Amino acid sequence: MPDELMSHEADGQELVHVDQIHDLRDWAIYFSVSKEKLKAAVAAVGPRVEDVRRYLGK
Repeated sequence: MPDELMSHEADGQELVHVDQIHDLRDWAIYFSVSKEKLKAAVAAVGPRVEDVRRYLGK
C-alpha cells in the first residue's frame, strides 16, 4: 500500500477524492480496480473509504 494511503487512513481522513488525479490513481491501485470502477463506487456510496471498500467487496 502506498505510504500516502496509509497516512490518509491514519489521519482519519479516510476519503477517496476522485477529483484529484493522484488520489484516484492511488486508491484504484490500493483497491485493485480501474479508475472508472472506483469513480462508479464513489458515485454510488460516497467518498468514505470504508463505504467504498464494502461496496467493492474488499
